[in-house]
Amino acid sequence: MLDFIVALITSALAGTGVGGGGLLVIYLTLVKDMEQLKAQGINIAFFIAGSLASMILHIRKRHLNFSLMLFIGLLGAAGSVLGALLAANMNAGIVQKAFGVMLAASGVKTLFAKVKK
Repeated sequence: MLDFIVALITSALAGTGVGGGGLLVIYLTLVKDMEQLKAQGINIAFFIAGSLASMILHIRKRHLNFSLMLFIGLLGAAGSVLGALLAANMNAGIVQKAFGVMLAASGVKTLFAKVKK
């Protein structure tokens, strides 16, 4: 039941742009004692499910630029493959520390970002 509640909260936060995916990885690694790379893989699957739901909505409202989506998708796929190859050949401790630094930097940036009115 706790996993369901955490998934619900992190998905709601991710939907508002807070970064629920990063929180999910933290939960999976610290509370569930899961490997960092496995937690990140689950986070990606979690994100894909949510983005598919929102994509259906945007397709219905005709808010999508398909040529731009294709371009970004191809670059994202290439970056994912390169990142996976790099992560597979790195020490897991380095990947964990790099992810932690990225989360901390993102949090600091968000904390000091100017609010648009």
